[in-house]
Amino acid sequence: MAALPVFEAELVNRRRWLSAPDTAELFAIAQSGIGVIIVNFAVLAGLRLVGKRGAFVAVVAVVLPAFFVILALAMLVAGNWENRWLSAALVGLRPAVVAIIVGAAWRLGRANLRTFWPILAAAACAVLLFQRVCSPVVLILLGIAVGLILHWLRRPRPAP
Repeated sequence: MAALPVFEAELVNRRRWLSAPDTAELFAIAQSGIGVIIVNFAVLAGLRLVGKRGAFVAVVAVVLPAFFVILALAMLVAGNWENRWLSAALVGLRPAVVAIIVGAAWRLGRANLRTFWPILAAAACAVLLFQRVCSPVVLILLGIAVGLILHWLRRPRPAP
């Protein structure tokens, strides 16, 4: 989720390949799939923009740099988990990660929660999630069901 602001800045703001609602929609779909959310997002964005080749290139572009960075970090810290400098760096990194996630959630909310009912739904989902009443997967499936029902109810009816 921390990479979402990077994707949003690049695809929506800089290149204007996707709109903010498109980005939010793809992100919601990516969350409902199995696997790493940002890889799912890259597949969906590449597929929407270029097709199958775009999806493939997007996956490679997202996975390979992360793989090499993690490999390099693993080689550096292997056997050094008790190092006080490494521990201090990781403790200092936690607030930055939280800030990145909160910033992404804020931008998605501002772009997509513009009327009363979506704001109420988001607040209710947040309460259910934070109180551990139901899992994120249940909330995603519930959101899909509500969206489909609303779409079905609002569909144009054929004239008799």
